[in-house]
Amino acid sequence: MKGLTEALKGISGDYELNRLVGFFGGIVYVIGAHIFVGYEVLWLGKPFDLTAYCLAFPGGLAVVAGGTAAAVAIKDRNVAASKVIEQTGSNPATPPAPAPPVQPELAVVPDDTLPEYAR
Repeated sequence: MKGLTEALKGISGDYELNRLVGFFGGIVYVIGAHIFVGYEVLWLGKPFDLTAYCLAFPGGLAVVAGGTAAAVAIKDRNVAASKVIEQTGSNPATPPAPAPPVQPELAVVPDDTLPEYAR
């Protein structure tokens, strides 16, 4: 279980609210969706619609996971920028754009060294 608890910790080594809310929100979503499906099938007597379930459940789970990942990524980026500002006293610079590739110069070959077909 150490890997699971380490995943819930942030840069500082403490548990982070975004990670905890995302983790428990995902668990509640998974359990809650199955409870509602069971309620409709067992209590209300509706038929189980596998197509609707397979279309709706993964989409909702992706929203929970994606929202959590976005919140954690934004927070981690901002914490890293704050640490740079704290250590250096200035905002971190954006890296420069890569230089355009340089094409090699064409070598000028005298006509007398070219084969007959290339003249």
